[in-house]
Amino acid sequence: MEFAVDLQPAHVRFGVGARELLPEECDRLGVGRVLLVCTPSGAARYRTVADALGSRLVATFAEAEPHCPEPVVERCRALWRSAGADGVVTVGGGSTIGLGKILTAEERAKFVCIPTTYSGSEMTDIFGRKIGREKRTARNPACRAHTVLYDPELTLGLPRHETVTTGMNSLAHAVEALYPPLPNPVAFVIAREALRAHRDGLPGAAANPTDIDARSQALYGGFLGGLLVGMTGIALHHRLCHVLGGLFDLPHGETNSVVLAHVVAYNAAAAPEAARAISDVFGDVEPARAIDAFARRIGAPTSLREIGMPEDGVDAVVKETLARGGWNPRAPDEASLRELVRAAWDGQRPQIHATSEANRIT
Repeated sequence: MEFAVDLQPAHVRFGVGARELLPEECDRLGVGRVLLVCTPSGAARYRTVADALGSRLVATFAEAEPHCPEPVVERCRALWRSAGADGVVTVGGGSTIGLGKILTAEERAKFVCIPTTYSGSEMTDIFGRKIGREKRTARNPACRAHTVLYDPELTLGLPRHETVTTGMNSLAHAVEALYPPLPNPVAFVIAREALRAHRDGLPGAAANPTDIDARSQALYGGFLGGLLVGMTGIALHHRLCHVLGGLFDLPHGETNSVVLAHVVAYNAAAAPEAARAISDVFGDVEPARAIDAFARRIGAPTSLREIGMPEDGVDAVVKETLARGGWNPRAPDEASLRELVRAAWDGQRPQIHATSEANRIT
C-alpha cells in the first residue's frame, strides 16, 4: 500500500452553545484586543458573539462582501491597524472568513473563526481576494484559523437559500476529495462521512430551519468538507467555480450547486472508486444523477443562467479554466469543457454515460 496524507493542525470546539467558549479561547491565545468581522446584517444577528467578547472588543468591521474585493480588504486592514487589535474574530460565512484569513496571513493576527454556514472555508489554507474582475487565490498555512468554534445554534437563522448553497459547496469538497492527485485512503473515509452527513442533514435543515439535529449534521459535514480541502486540494470543479465567480461575480455556493453534478458526470468514468462511493451513499447507480436529484430535492439552483451568468460568457469560462491547469482525473479539453459549461448554463440534467456493472450497487 502507498499513500500520501497531509494533516494540518487545527483546534476545533463543536457543540450547541460553543460560542460561549469564546472568552476561554481568547485567553488561550493571549488575545486582548479583538476586531470583530461580519457582514452588514451580521452585526445585529450575532450580537451574542460581540457580547461574549466584552471589553476585548475594540472595533467591528461589518462590511464583508463575497469574494473579498480589494477595496473591502484594505478598509478592513486599515481598521485593524488603527484599532491596535491583536486578534480577529469572524462570525458568518466565507466572506467574513476570507477577511480573517488575510489578516492572519498578512498582519499576523490571532484568528478565532465562528462559521455560520456550511462551506468549510474555515478549515482550509486557501484564501484570496477579487482584484478587478479576477478572483485571485493562494494557499498558505499561515492563513489558518487558530481556533474554530462550531455552534449549530448560530445557524438556525440561516435562510434556506444559503443553507443549501453553502451545503452544496461543502458536498463538492467531499466529492473532489474522493479522487486526489495521490492515493489518500484517510481522506476517502472522511469524504464518505462528509457525504453522509450532508445527505442526512441538508434536507432537514432546508425543510425546517429550526431543526437543530439536522443543522448539527450539516455543520459537521461542512467541517469535514473543509478539512478535506487541506488534505487533498481541489480539482476541476472548484477551479471552474472560482473562474465563474471572478468573471461574473457569481456567488460561490450557487456555482457549486449548479456545476457539481455536471463535473461528477464528466469525471465518473475516470474515477470509478469515487463514483461508487457517491452511488453507495446516495443510493443511485448513477452518481451524477444522484447529485442532481439531491440538489433539486433541497432546492438548490440548477442553472448558471438563473444565477446571472450571461450566455455569451461560455467561451471566456472555458478559456480561463483551461489556462489555470491543475489536477483532475479526466484532463479537460476545450470541446468537452464547453459542452459541460453550456449544459450547466442551460440547466440541463447532467449527461449520463454508460455505467459499468462494476459500479452497480449490490
